[in-house]
Amino acid sequence: MILGHYAAAYVARPYNSRAPFWLLLLCSNLAEFLWLLLALLGVEATNPSSLLDATFQNLEVHMTFSHNLLPNLALGALVYGVVLAVYRQQKLALWSAFLTVSHVWLDFIVGFEHQILGPDSMSLGLNSYHRFPHAAIGIEWLFAMACLVFYFRTEARQGRPVSKKKKGWLLLGFSIGILLWLPNATIPMRDLLPF
Repeated sequence: MILGHYAAAYVARPYNSRAPFWLLLLCSNLAEFLWLLLALLGVEATNPSSLLDATFQNLEVHMTFSHNLLPNLALGALVYGVVLAVYRQQKLALWSAFLTVSHVWLDFIVGFEHQILGPDSMSLGLNSYHRFPHAAIGIEWLFAMACLVFYFRTEARQGRPVSKKKKGWLLLGFSIGILLWLPNATIPMRDLLPF
């Protein structure tokens, strides 16, 4: 998943309405930010190295420290400890840790395969970006829509209905942000650009 991870933060939002929303968004995609940092440092480098030449099907990367199961569980424990120390809210710390580890679990369905610990360990996941990238993007879109509908309904049940305008912008933003990747599933971005 790419943008769909952010939709998971909307599942946690109704239960953490006073918490800073940026924290929930950050935790939902923390593994991705860690991967980007490690990729820039050459630790989890990608092939092809240019985003312009990459497709979902041809991208090769070993995300040992950012997306493998055991390091991700450790990252979730670290997030739990930091959030608990800073905000002193058990519920927020648990949700933050949950969002952090759910990133990799969601990738098992939509994303690249990940391992338990390192490229030589057991692989986990459907590897849907390589095997059926267009359908994977469709599944990510459905997941994001389900998260948003859950958010809308839960907020309404708790007496905080989401405005129609905000609903429309969220649905449109996630739809465009996710479905925009459909061509890049199998066609390099360089071939899609007009110049």
